[in-house]
Amino acid sequence: MPRSMLIMNYCPRCGQALHDEFAFGRMRRACPACGFVFFREPKVAAGALVERDGQVLLVRRSYVPKKGYWALPAGYMEVDEGPVATAIRECFEETGLVVRITGLFGVYYVANDPRGAGVMILYRARVESGELAAGDDASDVGFFAPDALPHPIAFASTRRALARWQCEKKS
Repeated sequence: MPRSMLIMNYCPRCGQALHDEFAFGRMRRACPACGFVFFREPKVAAGALVERDGQVLLVRRSYVPKKGYWALPAGYMEVDEGPVATAIRECFEETGLVVRITGLFGVYYVANDPRGAGVMILYRARVESGELAAGDDASDVGFFAPDALPHPIAFASTRRALARWQCEKKS
């Protein structure tokens, strides 16, 4: 992502040009006119690790980044929804399956995504209803056994989660 997209240059309150200033323990963009301080926060995503018959649900991404790679059904939270609702919505949009969240699987820091840093909240889920079909931003979808995962896997957080899941299946 271009550096210009990561930096706020003008105050959203008063329109004054921002400058760099030491504030709240680190250098931040700040407004000399009204005192606004810009905090660059990570994006929050949520997803579902859905199991059926000892297999895990994965989607093949149809958009960049990582177009053509496999991932767990997941996506960014909207401003008006919580992480559980996000995981359920994303799973339905990408797979056609309605899921029920059964617990927390893990929380992963995402440092190397070209869209910016983020936090992935991953829930365990089970299928309640629906028909399995690729939708939204997925070009393919399927359930895979622990020893037959497709390649390549899109994100480091997905690889870490799947490695943990594979270890659980061996126990």
